[in-house]
Amino acid sequence: MTAPVLGRIDAYLDYWGDLRPDAEFLIDGGPTFVGRRLTWAEARLEVDRVAAALVAAGMERGDRVAYLADSRLDYFIHFLAATSVGLIWQGLNPGYTRDELAYVVGDATPRVVFDGTTGGGGGGDDLRSLAAEIDGVERSVSVGGADWTAFLDAGRSVDAAALAGRRSAVDPLDPAFIVYTSGSTGRPKGALLTHRGVCYCGVTGSTARGAGKGKIICNLPINHVGSVSDICCRKMVGGGPIVFQERFDAGAMLALIQAEQVRVWGGVPTIFHLCVEHPDFGTTDLSCVEQIAWGGAAMPAPVLEKLLDATGAVRCTTGYGMTETTGGVMCTRRDADLDVLTTTVGAPIEGHEYRIVAADGRETAVGESGEILVRGDWTMAGYWNRPDATADTIDADGWLHTGDLAVMRPDGNVTIVGRLSEMFKSGGYNVYPREIELCLEDHPAVQMAAVVAVADQVFDEVGHAFVVTSDETGVEDLRAHCIGRLARYKVPKAFHLLEALPMLAVGKIDKKALRAEALGPA
Repeated sequence: MTAPVLGRIDAYLDYWGDLRPDAEFLIDGGPTFVGRRLTWAEARLEVDRVAAALVAAGMERGDRVAYLADSRLDYFIHFLAATSVGLIWQGLNPGYTRDELAYVVGDATPRVVFDGTTGGGGGGDDLRSLAAEIDGVERSVSVGGADWTAFLDAGRSVDAAALAGRRSAVDPLDPAFIVYTSGSTGRPKGALLTHRGVCYCGVTGSTARGAGKGKIICNLPINHVGSVSDICCRKMVGGGPIVFQERFDAGAMLALIQAEQVRVWGGVPTIFHLCVEHPDFGTTDLSCVEQIAWGGAAMPAPVLEKLLDATGAVRCTTGYGMTETTGGVMCTRRDADLDVLTTTVGAPIEGHEYRIVAADGRETAVGESGEILVRGDWTMAGYWNRPDATADTIDADGWLHTGDLAVMRPDGNVTIVGRLSEMFKSGGYNVYPREIELCLEDHPAVQMAAVVAVADQVFDEVGHAFVVTSDETGVEDLRAHCIGRLARYKVPKAFHLLEALPMLAVGKIDKKALRAEALGPA
């Protein structure tokens, strides 16, 4: 049974709560908070309680509210409560440095910030001190403390009719939450994502990926669109339960999948790579897993083969999306083979308007590289406080320019070949780092690869490759592998062998750090 596209995100609590009130919906899997389990009916009561408290606190439609926490069910309750009464919710990552926290809070200026960390750690102390310094932030609340109890108690003054009135005033095109881009190439921008966008992506994504009613595990940070929209909201729209793991730990994740009999194992490729390399991978019973789903980067074929050997997965899916598209807009088909799964992002999901265009604006031919453009109610409303950046990204006809370069294959699947912002010129030729990374990851010993551009006196720019291998494979072997598969101008000038690649808090490779390493000491 597929739910319809509703006008407000939390409306799916009512939809599924009426159909299956006693079925499990939200589960805390630990490690700190473990054992708390809420049915659909119980979750609805919790959401109402927090929503009433937000109204009692004087929060108005369009106000921002921020929540700092690891991946726990309380975060999703707070998200649903805030968005249900027209607030714009902001997730904060405990992994942020003080400077990062100061920037995103100072930019969004939430009226109230909530510290959902434990024991004042994980950025909680920084958040509370920043709340006293940043103009526009009126109050900080420590979840679980005395001020949290007082906050909830005040909500008793808001009756059901008043709460219903606030919810009925929410428009489907109202912004529901703000997600800051990773900032891998510059200062993060806050993308405003709407109720309509989340609901639409939830319905189309559930249909395309066919996740069913089995449990899914979520351990992505709560400031990540993958956590909020792709995993939690999409699973809620589809009527299934969510198991939260506060923060990623490979051994704990494997144990949790077995203990909770998780059916859908989702995440970014880095998570899967670390899990298959963990000592417990070979001894954990993962036969409960029926589907493996990933996004954000390509999955190396050796990693996927190990996952398929260890699980009962009958379906694997990957896809394409970005913060600004609210969720996935492309997805592999049910019958996708290993080549399609590891080298493409599948085909556009039905109902999602898209184009692949050349620099002159014409649509590209099959096999020709161009930029992905998408359009629809599910794209972001714009960047918070950045009309200039919004205008640069969404054109007059409503097309969102993703900045991602792709090729449509003859079979209808799309291969991502790079980012416009990462393309560099070497000896007058355009070079796309993603093409080189895919070539390197095709080497049987390569687990992960990243390529960055470095200035060069002769060729203007050249590529430096950073590679993680599973054995003693050396630089010359990697160079020979590339020479046999790439034009000479694409072959990296330098290869750096690392034990691990530096990662951003959202699970992406930190290419700023790699560029700095390639340049050497300042």
